Amino acid sequence: MTAAQQAARWLKGAGVEWIATLCGHGLDPLFAAARDAGLRLIDARNEQTAAYIADTAGRLTGRPGVCAVSSGLAHVNALSGVANAWFDGAPMLLISGSAAVETAGMGHFQDLDQVALARPITRYARVIDCASRTTHILNEAWEAACGPVPGPVHLTFPMDIQNAEVRTAIAPVSIPRGAAADDPAEAAGALARAERPLLIAGSGLHYSGHGAALLRFAEAQSIPVVTPIWDRGVVPGPSPVFQGVLGAATGGPRLLPDADCMVLAGAVNDYRTGYLQPDALAVGVRVVSCDLGWNEMAAAYDQAGGRPHTAWLAEARRRRDAHIAAVRQRGAEQAQAGQHAIDLMDALEATLSDDAMLLIDGGSIGQWAHQLLATRYPGHWLTCGRSGVVGWGLGGAMGARLVYPERPVVLLSGDGSFTFNVAEIECAVRQSLHFVAIVADDLGWGITRLGHVRQFGSPISSSLGPIAFDQLAVSLGARGQRVERREELAPAIAAAMREPAVTVLHVPIVGGNP
Repeated sequence: MTAAQQAARWLKGAGVEWIATLCGHGLDPLFAAARDAGLRLIDARNEQTAAYIADTAGRLTGRPGVCAVSSGLAHVNALSGVANAWFDGAPMLLISGSAAVETAGMGHFQDLDQVALARPITRYARVIDCASRTTHILNEAWEAACGPVPGPVHLTFPMDIQNAEVRTAIAPVSIPRGAAADDPAEAAGALARAERPLLIAGSGLHYSGHGAALLRFAEAQSIPVVTPIWDRGVVPGPSPVFQGVLGAATGGPRLLPDADCMVLAGAVNDYRTGYLQPDALAVGVRVVSCDLGWNEMAAAYDQAGGRPHTAWLAEARRRRDAHIAAVRQRGAEQAQAGQHAIDLMDALEATLSDDAMLLIDGGSIGQWAHQLLATRYPGHWLTCGRSGVVGWGLGGAMGARLVYPERPVVLLSGDGSFTFNVAEIECAVRQSLHFVAIVADDLGWGITRLGHVRQFGSPISSSLGPIAFDQLAVSLGARGQRVERREELAPAIAAAMREPAVTVLHVPIVGGNP
């Protein structure tokens, strides 16, 4: 048995069903071994997309998505998806091929220190430089990806090592337990003493599985909940305590500056929380972290003398509703010139079923979605992530279809984001990875263009030319439809979700930010 065959069998034993990839000679032995082991190969036309597919799978399942690419620039391209997983703390394994170990550093084909490039954005990175240790190294990488602080990992798998003969024994897969549950007493005491508390529910809460417990506690005690923009949500349906996203470039209700107690629950301190600097927070605010322990929070809160914060929640909701009304008013003024993003948000609100997967790519249209779809934020909705990357969407949709073969999958993208890797539509069609892609087309990089107009009086390299996205989709084997009237949006989306096909809805809209 070769090391490549051993690695493929190990991955199969770890529960891996497929590998996202773009072929290259550096992967030939692993490809053959994966085929023989019954591992499906999901191919893409760009290594970025293959990595985004694996990143998406890791974020949706909590288990590493696997991506395999060839060497050199193929590895560099795939690092886009690795970086995206790094920002979100998503488990992912990138395997990159390379020429022989014995000629590394001597100028062999695509000679590059791939591990050095990957190390700053991975939990573990190394070369499989000894064939007999292949599964041992795989096991180390897998455990590092899975936790207790999860994230992406990388292995360079040289050709001579892949082809080397090894013993048949397969190392076991052991997944480490997560960190011990937080003591909820400190957070409970801080919340009980507060007048205007705020729970900031981030991606870590989703991954830990404690989101439902936090939501139950928040609803019982009438405490407002927000989610940092681009993080995973934990609010599956409309909830009186959910006040939308925090840290959007287009603003939000005034909650953070007035809260006298903030609990970071699976959330990180960054630009979205004002870096916890004095000018962004109330004087004397108490900031505590509580990632776990939410199942015990109710008892600890009662013991600390806590009470429902009904009046503060009512004020928070008033502020949220006023903010949404202002966003809608700005949108309505812009919509006088034609079909608008708010029409698209209304159509999505009317058509998305509870189990539908909504994926939001980066850009202006994502801001409208976060601002107007603010009554719920389910964990199975997925954005491009904390990196804010644009162009993730098509890979994300393919990954979502692989993870959830029965759910409707709807991608919301802008015309700029959609064209990053648009040829992947052919790959999705050919491999029956069906989804609905809605392309909101305002002929530009919306957020940047409007910022340029405000600052400089005119856009600078931020306008785009027209593309017939519906016809482009048809040329790539998909269904395409142009939707130019707002009353046609909801029926078109509903009909597309019923079709077992890749469908692209081209939706021209007038430009404007929330």
